[in-house]
Amino acid sequence: MNTIRNYLDNMFLGLPQTDDVIRAKIELLAMMEDKYNELKSCGKTENEAIGIVISEFGNLDELADTLGIKEIMENRTDIPTVSYDDAMQYIENSKLTAPKTALGVLLCIISPVTLMLLLGLSEMNLITAKEEVLVAVSLAVLICFVAAGVSHFIRFSSKMEKYEYLQENVFELDYKTEQMVRSIQEQDERSYKSAVNISVIGYILSALPIIITPLMLEIEGLSVISVAVTLIIIAWATYNLINKSAVHESCNVLLQQGDYSIKIKSNKISKTISKVYWLVIVAIYLGYSFITNNWAMSWIIWAIAGVLYGAIKAITDGMS
Repeated sequence: MNTIRNYLDNMFLGLPQTDDVIRAKIELLAMMEDKYNELKSCGKTENEAIGIVISEFGNLDELADTLGIKEIMENRTDIPTVSYDDAMQYIENSKLTAPKTALGVLLCIISPVTLMLLLGLSEMNLITAKEEVLVAVSLAVLICFVAAGVSHFIRFSSKMEKYEYLQENVFELDYKTEQMVRSIQEQDERSYKSAVNISVIGYILSALPIIITPLMLEIEGLSVISVAVTLIIIAWATYNLINKSAVHESCNVLLQQGDYSIKIKSNKISKTISKVYWLVIVAIYLGYSFITNNWAMSWIIWAIAGVLYGAIKAITDGMS
């Protein structure tokens, strides 16, 4: 039944939310549900019943006169339709690009690790080189890691640029394409939930090295190394999450669910604030890190920013 309601929502995309349109939508939903229940009572399977209902009531142009919205339909805003092949290609490209993008994120997250490890080992007197030399070498490694990570973003995100309209604009899917996308998402659901579960556990456990090390071992320099271990755990958890979420996320985009719902796409304020917000966070992170040279702790800015973004997003979404 949810499939019928979702299909009905797509049928009415681009129509103004007038009293006549709302009444017509309610009336058509009742007609579709009655037909669905009738077919089910006659022994039809759910898929058979849905297919027949959509074939009989799935063309709004033919029903416009009966529903009293013919004039409104004639002035309807054209909405692009995503084909079956385009939808399948988008999912496949997302799946292929995800590991590369995830690797780029991982490289950026672990970029300060060398600095922390060398400084920690130096404080433990396991390395005798001058601190200036260690910092110079570490910063060189950091810049190389960031450069490699950004290179991954540029090289592989460009392959997905042609699909950006799917995330930003409203579109339609035909019944066959929608069913294909839902089937793929359902098959991927177990893998996706497992990845989320593992990554969340990783994020939680990542705090242990920082918390436990100072309490159990009073060795100078070990606390700095514990931060490096924490970053490595966070980097792995993030890589796993991005890599295994590609199919689920691309299906959400095609089905216009969650962060890609029609309501959120229409909320221009939320989209503008989101773009400005993350640009400001990047500026704060880089500015603070380079000015204070405190790369060991500046990563916390991203954790705080993520929590604050959730609150800001909830507020802006409510403004639509």
